[in-house]
Amino acid sequence: MSVIDQHIIKNHKSPLMKMTVPTGRIATALIITSGLFLASCSKNNEQSTQTAQQNLSQATLQADADGETAFDDVFNNVMGVNTTVGIGGTGVFTPANSNQPGPLDPVPPPCFNVSVEFLALPDTFPVKVTIDFGTGCTGKDGRTRKGKIITVYSGLLIKPGSVAETTFDNYYVNDIKVEGTHRIENKSTSDQLTFETKVIDGKITHLNGDYANWNRVRTITQVDGWGTPRLPGDDVFNIVGNGSGTVHKGTQVATWTSTNIEPLVKNFDCHWIVKGKQAIQRNDGPQGILDFGNGDCDNKATITVNGVSAEITLK
Repeated sequence: MSVIDQHIIKNHKSPLMKMTVPTGRIATALIITSGLFLASCSKNNEQSTQTAQQNLSQATLQADADGETAFDDVFNNVMGVNTTVGIGGTGVFTPANSNQPGPLDPVPPPCFNVSVEFLALPDTFPVKVTIDFGTGCTGKDGRTRKGKIITVYSGLLIKPGSVAETTFDNYYVNDIKVEGTHRIENKSTSDQLTFETKVIDGKITHLNGDYANWNRVRTITQVDGWGTPRLPGDDVFNIVGNGSGTVHKGTQVATWTSTNIEPLVKNFDCHWIVKGKQAIQRNDGPQGILDFGNGDCDNKATITVNGVSAEITLK
């Protein structure tokens, strides 16, 4: 081979050799980029899952608050019909000037009607009382109710041993449908007015189809206002007890249990629970706190999950 041929071969470079270095670099870059992309997707998915879990836990707290508020309202109305069956003058029956002494059996406002059916004449009890809110009745508390609350009283509710059991007929509060059974039993002693309340197969359904099933047992004990039996507006009660529920929010489902951290406080001169805390334990998630406030009469509460707090409006 000539010197010229050797020189040509020595200086000739194959196209494959020219592509080898940059192709390797590109492949390495693609691997690194793919790894970063997958890590980013994994992180985003993790954050998305955490957000979904946070929202689901908050939904259980909201559902417990909705149930507590709806069935506390039932208690107030069942007790408030009149002094023949209950305390009289509470709930939707609160008179315009509830702080004045005197009988608290006001004529019901024209937007709802009350009917009475004696079930064992000539005996006064048992008696069935139906509060019919028609197609819509807005009360002094700003809530709009419709449908019927139907209660059978075994005796005068301020007497130990008496029971009032309530069911509902197409009953709504602010477009939230309320179903199930609410039971009040007087368990008072000679020196303490006490009621046990139960929600049995309760159900709260929102317009968007989200709903919650709820069961709970509460002990309601009077802690102030004994000296004025005909003025329920100054009565104060502590509420303690446990409950459990299942919330359906879109396609997500979660169950929870609730226990008292601090007794809930209800004043009959306020339409809302004014104070107290519940611990809400989601069965497959973190615990949350439902805080009804510091004693102010308003329709606000605070829910806290994983250190993140949000204010909610009670319905």
